[in-house]
Amino acid sequence: MTNRPHRPARRSVVRFALPLIAVAVLPLVITARAAAVEAQTLVSFDRAAGQTPESVAVVSDGTAYVSLSFASEIYRITPAGQQSTLDIPTAGGITVGLAIDSRDTNFLYVAVRSADPAAAGVWRIPRDRFDDPARVVPLPTDSFPNGMTFDERSNLYIADSDLGRIWRVAPGAARATVWAAGALLAPTGESFQGFVLPGANGVKVRGRTLYVSNTAGRTILTIPIGADGSAGPMTVRFHGVEADDFTFAANGDLYVTDNPSSQLLHITPGGIVTTLANSSDGLDNPSDVAFDPRPDRRHELLITNSAYFGTRPSLAEIRTLGVGQRRL
Repeated sequence: MTNRPHRPARRSVVRFALPLIAVAVLPLVITARAAAVEAQTLVSFDRAAGQTPESVAVVSDGTAYVSLSFASEIYRITPAGQQSTLDIPTAGGITVGLAIDSRDTNFLYVAVRSADPAAAGVWRIPRDRFDDPARVVPLPTDSFPNGMTFDERSNLYIADSDLGRIWRVAPGAARATVWAAGALLAPTGESFQGFVLPGANGVKVRGRTLYVSNTAGRTILTIPIGADGSAGPMTVRFHGVEADDFTFAANGDLYVTDNPSSQLLHITPGGIVTTLANSSDGLDNPSDVAFDPRPDRRHELLITNSAYFGTRPSLAEIRTLGVGQRRL
């Protein structure tokens, strides 16, 4: 990609709490500076056709998949630039979160929100054919399955933005079970541009801990994964970030899309937050972010723009400038 002009990054400090114990909020001193860069648009989508990009997943060869929510489509772009789309039979619903199991990368999993009981749930697509989507796990029609992620044992975790819970699907299972639930995962009723903000939204596993963003609650939560697979005590890790989704760098830093404020945030494990980019850099209500895993692209982030809000739906790219990178 072409490097864009650097500008001083915008910084602040978010509330920080250590897990599982009660501590005071710690003011943290900022000792480093970063630079902001403009987002480079890789692909523009047609909002009038419902092509609102929600989630992005990238595999080892650089092929990227994007859920185009209101078009009920999955978009694919290869490193060579070949593009294709696949319709998902959502029965009037939307395609939301995407996930790929690192232990079996042959399939792409898609969360579908739908009022049709035959459509609501998790769908699976063979990546080699990029065809024949099949629902493999049903979910209730009043659920809002959003972000999804696998752990190292191939358990699938699904954030439910309306019901305030985390669903879990064991390897090979055809049913989801409620793994965690509670007020910390629920929406608060806060709205943005007339849309009720989601509760539990993005999910990622790091080590034996599930991290969850609650957009309406402005929190990022942690839930330990027990040796038996059960959920441990839920804790607020960060407060004051209106996070949609996020990804981890190898050093534990978080890269977070703050949708309502159109920002990409960098948060250290100690709670220092840096605004890497915002609307003046080309972001437009970003919803998801993922590192490009190719060895020569590990500093580059892919970002989905304008999932529910905004007017410039696109898949964009931003460099982290060495602040963090994805583990090989």
